[in-house]
Amino acid sequence: MAQQATACKQLLLVLCLGCLVAVAPATRDAGFGRRLLIRPLPQGTTSCRNTMQGPWLMTDDKGKVCKAKQLDFSTGCCTAGEQHSCGMCNKLDSCCENFEHCVSCCMSPEHKPEERRKETPRAPNNKDSGVWADVFEYCLAVCRTHGHSTSHENAYIGARHHCFSKLGKPMLSAPLPAGSLDGVTVLLTAAGASCGTMCQQKGLACSQQHLHFLNSCDRLREVTNCEAGCIEEQHTPSMPAAVDPEAPKASRPALCLVGPANTPDASFSCDATANYMRRLCACTKPPAQAAPEAAAAAAAAGGSGGEGVAAAAAAAAGGAAQQEQQGAVEGPDYETQGGTQAAGSNEGGA
Repeated sequence: MAQQATACKQLLLVLCLGCLVAVAPATRDAGFGRRLLIRPLPQGTTSCRNTMQGPWLMTDDKGKVCKAKQLDFSTGCCTAGEQHSCGMCNKLDSCCENFEHCVSCCMSPEHKPEERRKETPRAPNNKDSGVWADVFEYCLAVCRTHGHSTSHENAYIGARHHCFSKLGKPMLSAPLPAGSLDGVTVLLTAAGASCGTMCQQKGLACSQQHLHFLNSCDRLREVTNCEAGCIEEQHTPSMPAAVDPEAPKASRPALCLVGPANTPDASFSCDATANYMRRLCACTKPPAQAAPEAAAAAAAAGGSGGEGVAAAAAAAAGGAAQQEQQGAVEGPDYETQGGTQAAGSNEGGA
């Protein structure tokens, strides 16, 4: 046993001496200490951050998207490809088919990414979280998929599910004609309530002539999540609507329902109700409130003379009476996300 212990000590001593000899060349330069074994990049070499998301495409922090084989792995930059590529994106809803093209298109100056970066907190609805350090970090964050672009929690709404818009979800229908919902407030009722009741509670009036503009999954998804999806069925007067999430299973909770696109305007009703249905409503100012505003606007346009004021008042009264028959009054123009002024998504009709 003593001989074996001695042999082991001698072996350890030999190994230690060997280590010292191996390290000695690395400590010759007293000015730099131990020499690094990893070779640094040459001075002045440009380096880039990139998406590193998938095996086929990459986007660097200059906004250039390229194939993985076109990436210079020593610098992280694309050696070829297209800068600010929006070819796989729909500019109407700012949604793209893949993550890399979304980041590249998001960084395009035409989309004003620097301005949006300064307005977007790192954590949604939490300004105390600060903002992203630069445009590349901002676009990396907003282009990732999230609950807004999914249905059933495990399926995407559409093929273009990487979005850098404020809405954060793809639009499945064509944009509404300009001015279609000017002066309209869009509200979601409580389960089983009518649009007439909901609008009246807000001091407004239901506009039957605007209801057909709301007959799309896109309009519903602007005010509710449609967690169970959105489908088109044979039209009923209570459509468009979302089934209450607390409804019995047989009633298909959290499902959104719309009628066919060619549903006649007259088929929509302000007074219709249905069990567990939360209706999507178009509300406008009542004629009594809108007439004075119209008179003031007409008077300003017609001048300060007595004739202009009288003509403006007559025109306002006549217009108000005509619009009262139609069930809607146009209000002032404004710009809102998705073309509507969405409200009441969390109010439950209160």
